[in-house]
Amino acid sequence: MVALNFSNQLLTGNNFNGQNLNGSNFFKSQLYGVQFVNTLLRGTNFEEAYMNNVNAAGAVFAANSNFGPASLFKATLEFVNFSGA
Repeated sequence: MVALNFSNQLLTGNNFNGQNLNGSNFFKSQLYGVQFVNTLLRGTNFEEAYMNNVNAAGAVFAANSNFGPASLFKATLEFVNFSGA
């Protein structure tokens, strides 16, 4: 899977459930009601992103041999579901 670039974008209601987004970029993006259920997010950049009502249940943020951990540095999280992640 090629890493995708969503930096500085407004995402509302996007459904990424079950996808491989390893290494993707959401830098300074605004995410409202976005779905990341059981999504691969290793090495994904969420730095300075704003996440509201996001569902990331069962998502994989941990590092593996190919990607480092996802980064949430300076991200703002409101009503985000990380259960089982």
